[in-house]
Amino acid sequence: MVWGLAALVPTALGIHLAVATQLPLRSQAFHHAAESEFFEFTTPIKRVAVIGAGPSGLIHASTLIEEGFEVRLFERAPNPGGQWLYTDKTPVHTSFPNRPNEISAYIPDIPKTLPMTKIYSDGDGGLPNDWRMREHWNPSSVWARLWSTVPPYAMSFPGITYAPDTPWRMQNRIIQRYVRQYASHVGLNANDEESVNITSYSTRVERVQKLPGETKWTLTLRKVVEVPGDGEAKKLRVDWWSEEFDAVVVGTHSEADSAWVPPIPGLAEWAHAYPEEIYHGREYRRPEPLQGKNVLIVGGSVSGSGIGADLAGHAGSIVASVRQHPNNPLFDKIFMDWFAENTTFIPEIREFAPIPRSRSSRKVGVRDAQITLINGTVVSGFDHIILATGYRYSFPFLAGLHNSSIVGLEDPETRVAPIITDGTHHRSLHWTGHYIPDPTLGLATYEPWELGPYQAKGFARSWKRMARLPSTAEMWKAYPGPGHELLCRPGATEFCYRLFLTWLNNANLEFGGQMLESSSLFRYAQGEAYFLAYYQGRQSFRYINSIEKRMNTPRAEWPVWNGSETRWKPGSMLAHALDEDTASQAESGPWIPHWAELSDRW
Repeated sequence: MVWGLAALVPTALGIHLAVATQLPLRSQAFHHAAESEFFEFTTPIKRVAVIGAGPSGLIHASTLIEEGFEVRLFERAPNPGGQWLYTDKTPVHTSFPNRPNEISAYIPDIPKTLPMTKIYSDGDGGLPNDWRMREHWNPSSVWARLWSTVPPYAMSFPGITYAPDTPWRMQNRIIQRYVRQYASHVGLNANDEESVNITSYSTRVERVQKLPGETKWTLTLRKVVEVPGDGEAKKLRVDWWSEEFDAVVVGTHSEADSAWVPPIPGLAEWAHAYPEEIYHGREYRRPEPLQGKNVLIVGGSVSGSGIGADLAGHAGSIVASVRQHPNNPLFDKIFMDWFAENTTFIPEIREFAPIPRSRSSRKVGVRDAQITLINGTVVSGFDHIILATGYRYSFPFLAGLHNSSIVGLEDPETRVAPIITDGTHHRSLHWTGHYIPDPTLGLATYEPWELGPYQAKGFARSWKRMARLPSTAEMWKAYPGPGHELLCRPGATEFCYRLFLTWLNNANLEFGGQMLESSSLFRYAQGEAYFLAYYQGRQSFRYINSIEKRMNTPRAEWPVWNGSETRWKPGSMLAHALDEDTASQAESGPWIPHWAELSDRW
């Protein structure tokens, strides 16, 4: 990319001009376009619901308030922060196997009559109140010593900065405090008097619905709080009610709520029998309880490698089951380097053998699980098995816009255009985040730190009729198909930044408004410097060759791991792979990739 040159913005995206990086030009096509080319909102939009008080929800709520909307912000946790709100409390145990995607994140609880209030004592209905609270809240998946993978400049809100001495790699508590600071800065924190009529914390959205012929969205809401009980025991008060809105912004990144576990034969049986030893990575908090234990991590991406690094110096041994990717992206390989250096990598798991019957006085435990790998090797002897197998998109409150019968990128004709299908992607969205069949519903689909403010401004301006959306037909015409509508992925942020800047500033020229300034280029210069600095002096790709060698190793050379030690076949490639890679690194020096190459390959 050559900085400073004009970038051609495709007409398929609903913008009809070439745009320079600094000041967009007024297009004759844009100015004289027929009214039929644009979407027309039939009723005024004044009252907007924002779901989620993490970084995305906060930036959207604050922007909409600034633009003059009456906003209500709903957050199921007791405080702002979203996924950065760390707590020692863990989510309830992940479902094995996965629940249907419509209810994967949680099962909505809606009484027949509204409003309604119930008081629960501990143990009512056979459920402890602690479980009820955690099921309602679903504490985030971050662990105590999780570190960011990007520097402060790339995780900054407008108008508020980190402390000058903030390290480039930040522990999660720094980010948590920063997000709460921003919430207070814009008057949306849980204890802000000015937000009493705006925010509703500890409140889960059970349903978002617009009936045919209606112009308003109805939200069914459920709030759970502790109240004084008899003696020292506290009770839970649960309130249900509904509210109506002209528009809704889904500002929660639901994929972090809905854990996904692979359908490995036999896994569910073992997970049900040993829930304290077999669990999803979102339930991991600290390494100390695993001191001296033999740990199997299933998955080798962000969570798996992060947990693996956190266990270093605590776990007795760490084994990671990593899926083979023939076209493994560069960053997937980088994750391998984040594991502890003494990690043993093994291939995918084919199956868990059935739980054996105890034939002696010794009780059968998770260490007895016989796990067969795809190459036929059988491993066992693990004290804990952590499923770092990722997440799926799930919006239980938008059940009417789910269709889990559609798999992958299938695109059949349906009566209702779904937003979520099998949970691997969003669909039916314009590039701005508006739901194409009804643009009064918007999803915060971009990273909140860089593009979030522009997307929020786009929702606000379009709903104020101060920025045009293409007609429904034109939006569908421009729609690139399921799984591809979110154009602004890593490596394309600059393009999307210019796209928003062009759209909004041309609207400002037409309808009036303060012009938005360009600030993205400096961030990209910082980004290149960060990546070069981060990999300088690190043997960052130390494991890449050895991983590829392991994946291509004949079955006979894979080790049989018994939980206490690994014995490689004498003289095998695996026994010397790491040493060979280290020697190669020493001869040639560390390879430092250029940012452009990282972007292209990512």
